[in-house]
Amino acid sequence: MNESNTQFENRKRDHIRIALDPRSQTEGQTGLDSIELIHEALPDLNFKEVDISTSFSFSKGNSSQALSLSSPIFISSMTAGHEHGREINMALARLSDRRQILMGVGSQRRELNDTNAAEEWTQVRKVAPKARLLGNIGIAQLIKTPLDGIRRLVDATEAVALFVHVNPLQEVLQPEGTTDFKNSLQAIENLVKFAEVPVIVKEVGCGFSVSTLKRLEGTGIAAVDVAGKGGTHWGRVEGYRSEKSEMLYQVAQTYANWGISTVESLLNAEEARVSYEVWASGGVRTGLDVAKLCALGAKKVGIAKPFLEAALPGSQDADLALENLLNRLETELKIALFCTGSKTLADLATKKVIR
Repeated sequence: MNESNTQFENRKRDHIRIALDPRSQTEGQTGLDSIELIHEALPDLNFKEVDISTSFSFSKGNSSQALSLSSPIFISSMTAGHEHGREINMALARLSDRRQILMGVGSQRRELNDTNAAEEWTQVRKVAPKARLLGNIGIAQLIKTPLDGIRRLVDATEAVALFVHVNPLQEVLQPEGTTDFKNSLQAIENLVKFAEVPVIVKEVGCGFSVSTLKRLEGTGIAAVDVAGKGGTHWGRVEGYRSEKSEMLYQVAQTYANWGISTVESLLNAEEARVSYEVWASGGVRTGLDVAKLCALGAKKVGIAKPFLEAALPGSQDADLALENLLNRLETELKIALFCTGSKTLADLATKKVIR
């Protein structure tokens, strides 16, 4: 279904509003409450030595590259393509620029048919030239779009990598959804061969099974963000866009808890023994959550809702609110390392610190 610009903007505004509604959250379903880090009463460390810096390493052609990052925390993809989205993305991009963390942009679907939509990123780059942006396109659009069109999305954002989001539940419950997912794997393989940046496949809150993770092995992707159940549930979001009397609203209630949790998705990746990096997101709210996921094997950990709340246009100073949020998250993460006797993220991932 082709949307007008007005319809697209209205949908994105709906997404922001409803995503912040507590009813759209699958709180308590991440699986993180079942994970406990083992306290080390005598860490042989100076807290000041704890190092949460990391990198995003990937191969391209015959060479290997590494992008230095201040922490494994990244801003998960949220919104793009409308007025409030631009303000939000500018604030988030400034944070990425200042602190050198990765930032996923919202879906660039609109830019495929509206060349003016890419102007948003020109404005963003003026205020955040060093932001480490991750482009974003849905698998349903990737299947139908010539690869030259996808390259334009990467060029528009000056992205360091490209997310391909897979979201069958969201699309099937969205009135404007695109539900043809045939040839998805082939489309990903073709993109990897064509793209000049790493490709990362991500869910949007329903997680990954062992078999799906295995199917992605050998495609050449750089990473998978398992994006499991436990935070914003996009099946619920789309359902709440419909009236209670409408069928899609009622069907969405049936699928309100559909998906594989964030923790279970990470454990699935361990069982699948994949060679690409595994990232995690979905219901992450604290630096302790980040530490638990890193201990379970996640190389990067995405956070969305807390960043969105801090960046919303309003009376608050978004830059200050975002700085304070990231400072808190990174401090919580460092404390988790210190109190498990881990000097680095590698220590956290390889030492026996999980009960």
